[in-house]
Amino acid sequence: MRKISIEWDGKILVLSDIHYPYCDIDEINKIMLSERPSLTVLLGDTIVSKSQDYRNFIDSLKIRKNIIYVKGDEDKFRGDFDLIKIKNNGKRFILLHGHQYFNENNEYSLAKVLKKINDNIPPLLFCIFFRIVLRNFKDTIILGHSHALRFFKTINCVNAGTLSNVINLYNDRGYVVLDNGNIKLVQSKI
Repeated sequence: MRKISIEWDGKILVLSDIHYPYCDIDEINKIMLSERPSLTVLLGDTIVSKSQDYRNFIDSLKIRKNIIYVKGDEDKFRGDFDLIKIKNNGKRFILLHGHQYFNENNEYSLAKVLKKINDNIPPLLFCIFFRIVLRNFKDTIILGHSHALRFFKTINCVNAGTLSNVINLYNDRGYVVLDNGNIKLVQSKI
């Protein structure tokens, strides 16, 4: 697993599960222009078509500097890292896509059943699982993969949503902003 630890004091934008080209690139540009991040983290499943090129995706963005690409399970290109540890204004975050320990079919089937009981159960269990696997009970964990947009404050874990047009079990359109160590979940308006 390729990891990196960085300190970053500016605003960090976390975009997960874009599924390019199955997304609205104008929406992504509007988000980036309105948030004006000093760092953007693409949290996996960014480019999911072999016919697309990473350079084409980056070239279509209006803000192209300071982008880190975390690899997801559906990515057709190797990301920069599998896990990022970021210290932002004294607070520590662990960001990963979250597919590394699951069988996609089994995970989806179980989540589908549990979602009928309570909509929050699958993303909450996802967070709890990574708390245990990473053996980290202090830092905030930010996960992609689930397409859910949730912040479980009691266990300090975030599911980062999606900007994909692909229908999934969760289609929580939105993203995460880290600003001075504070977490903000933003629902996409499109």
